[in-house]
Amino acid sequence: MERNRIVKKIMLYVQVRFLSPLNVSSGEDEWTDSDLLRDGNGDVFVPGSSLAGAMRAYIKKEKNEPCLLGYTKHEENGPDTGKMSTLFISDLTFDEPTLSGVRDGVELNAQKTAKTESKYDMEILEAGSKAHFFLELTVREQDNEAEMRQEIGKIFRGIKEGEIRLGSKKTRGFGKFKILSVAEKEYTKENYTDYANAYQNDSWKNAENKLKKWMENADWTPSMIHIEVPLRMKGGISIRRYAAKKGEPDYVQLTRPVIQRDENGNETGKTEIAVLPGNSLAGAIRHRMEIIIGELKEAGVKFPQNSTDIINIVFGYVNGNQGRASNIIVHEVDIKGAKPLTMVRTGVSRFESAVKKGSLYTEKTYVDGTLNVRIDVRKGNNPQDEAWITGILLLVLKDLQNGLLAVGGQTAIGRGIFSANGPITIDGKAGVEDLLIGNLLKNMSENGGGEA
Repeated sequence: MERNRIVKKIMLYVQVRFLSPLNVSSGEDEWTDSDLLRDGNGDVFVPGSSLAGAMRAYIKKEKNEPCLLGYTKHEENGPDTGKMSTLFISDLTFDEPTLSGVRDGVELNAQKTAKTESKYDMEILEAGSKAHFFLELTVREQDNEAEMRQEIGKIFRGIKEGEIRLGSKKTRGFGKFKILSVAEKEYTKENYTDYANAYQNDSWKNAENKLKKWMENADWTPSMIHIEVPLRMKGGISIRRYAAKKGEPDYVQLTRPVIQRDENGNETGKTEIAVLPGNSLAGAIRHRMEIIIGELKEAGVKFPQNSTDIINIVFGYVNGNQGRASNIIVHEVDIKGAKPLTMVRTGVSRFESAVKKGSLYTEKTYVDGTLNVRIDVRKGNNPQDEAWITGILLLVLKDLQNGLLAVGGQTAIGRGIFSANGPITIDGKAGVEDLLIGNLLKNMSENGGGEA
């Protein structure tokens, strides 16, 4: 049997920062319906298996297909073949004290009324946390090191573009992170004793950041269409945080904490910023898309499937043991420059035009501010698939941009309305949305669309 000796080990120390909330569930429900995964010391971490699963899914390799992460192939008329992973992925651990919180959710019907027994909550790690993990690449005599580096570079580009995410609720804005730095060391027979300190954080303090080099050498093709819509908030917004806190108003707009640090990374204070969660935005988009599809049908546009099937293709669904993932990712958005406004309100009877007894309450909303809505559309094997999804989505986003689609609660009194704060861009190009919408209507009329 031919021996395939180890030539070297390439160690990568990858520092990252999370840009949106994270929920990697432990499977426990002691504090919420979905508690965070913690180690024996109570510290939150992300297991290496979760990182490996996200990376394998991104490079689109099944467990029986040869790739960097190993494979096993079962043969009908012969012995099984396979190869263990040449890439070891450590757990992701956090370098700074983390902030956890509780994010509430409730399923609403078309009338924005909560469905029975549809309330849930989950423990999340708030955005902004800094962390690191290690990648250990084992290179053998018969391996193609250049191809292995290309595959890792592709993974890094996927993280940079927000196409690789971690944990649950990924299609509704959770689990997005960026790479801050990549340090690299090689261990061969000449310096193998240094490997003993490879997983010691202190040994990487003065290492050179080679992230740019990894990005430049990656042979990468986007797996998603990226749409960005700059908006300005015209009035207040009311996406309520359900978990009340002592001393706060009765209803509070959803916010996330932001830790302020000095140049040395020391905490100097804490503030809050209003957010537009991905699930609230996705719900508004879904409802408006159903209306638009109905209007297109009335105008004579032919669809190959009914409205429910089309919505399921775009947003995904779960029905018993069957389901499919959402074909769009709706990002969670910070509302920058928004000002808090607390007011006292009272309910009024619509029949008597008089104050309802015991209906006085206080509310904290946020007014003004700007935001940049981002939605990603998955690319399929057929380019027409993402084309019609993108076209319908752009019709909805034009309504959002023109103040015709409101998001959140209390929309009847002007909350959740936006105006344009710049052009819509698609993969960085502005002024192409009308062409894509026109192609959608033409293709639907001629072909009846397709399934992504």
